[in-house]
Amino acid sequence: MPVQRVIIIGGGITGVAAALALTRHNGMTCSVFEIRSEPATIGGAIGLTPKALRYLDHLGVLSRLQSKGCEVKKIDIISHRTGHGLGTIDFDHPGKFKHRGLRVMRFQLLEAMLETLEELGVKVQYGMKIESVMEEGEVITATFEGGCTVKGHILLGCDGIHSAVRTNFIQHDRKPEYTGIANAYGFVNTHDLPQELPIESTALYSGRFGSLLLAYTEPTKSRLYFSAVMRAEDVGSREGWTVKGQDQKALKSDLLRRFSTPTLPFLGKILQRADAFTLYPVYRLPENGVWSSHRMLLLGDAAHAMPPQGESVGLALEDVLLLSRILDLHETRAVPELFKGYDSLRRSPVNAAVKEANFGFETIQDRGWLTTIAMEWLTWAFLKWRASRKEQELASDVRDIPLCL
Repeated sequence: MPVQRVIIIGGGITGVAAALALTRHNGMTCSVFEIRSEPATIGGAIGLTPKALRYLDHLGVLSRLQSKGCEVKKIDIISHRTGHGLGTIDFDHPGKFKHRGLRVMRFQLLEAMLETLEELGVKVQYGMKIESVMEEGEVITATFEGGCTVKGHILLGCDGIHSAVRTNFIQHDRKPEYTGIANAYGFVNTHDLPQELPIESTALYSGRFGSLLLAYTEPTKSRLYFSAVMRAEDVGSREGWTVKGQDQKALKSDLLRRFSTPTLPFLGKILQRADAFTLYPVYRLPENGVWSSHRMLLLGDAAHAMPPQGESVGLALEDVLLLSRILDLHETRAVPELFKGYDSLRRSPVNAAVKEANFGFETIQDRGWLTTIAMEWLTWAFLKWRASRKEQELASDVRDIPLCL
């Protein structure tokens, strides 16, 4: 029996993208369930690569979003020690990529996706906690807290790194692990700063005690987002991280110690004038996990959460669009066979992305001066070596790969 009804667990970016693709391009009936009581509005700014923007265009979302963010032609990588450039990540090839990059608030992306989904007649159902699943023949039934049951032909786990679908029904022992890295982010109004900032749209400052990203988040460049990535001891619990983040004075002091420097005096001024700081630990999933079981499949962070590397949204959208193609072109095949084919096509590129993300985070250490200088030369060489392959990756498209299942 062809797949016609889809149960989607998770109403975030991956889950809504799956509903958009399967409703819009496959003509399937999608039911989306989110454990939260309302759409998530927390979170910082996210970078969307040219590839991610092409996928959002394909899903009918981009026209709602593009005017809200700041266009990114390149990301400048800069030495925190000297203030000199180490290299760039270049997005300025609209002829080849179709789009440049875009920096936008996470909630704005989700909002645009939800509006597009509602136009297709699909609404996310909130406050829905999945409790059990039962498979019978070609039908899977999900039961939610309170007794509500929903039937479908497949169930997609799009519920993030702490996925209930993965933990309860697919791979019980694959738990998120702390990377040893924490992220602190915040915002500042640029008119509160005493000087014009020497960045075009996005710049990453790499230093002895971590890295600091600065990025404009809207077209007028009146609002600046900053994100500091640094080593931090694990405090052992969500409550512990909450308490640590609530100590704003100590957090600001630590950030100033790490990033304030006479070489780049505006960095200290940004941190001094920030509205507030949000701190969170960075987790990842162990590699080579199980992605599917019978009629259930994990997508996005539920399957392959990794340290942020600037392409997490694009990877999730690729998951979704590849699945959409497979279900469309091979609709007469058995579902487990389709999921096996999906795994065979998706596993290698995801593993490559995971290795690169892990490598990038493993280089974030508190370093001495000589090690810092060595790392700057290595960064310069790596960006030079990586540029051509990066351009090829940004031009590639999951919608074009052969589906040899």
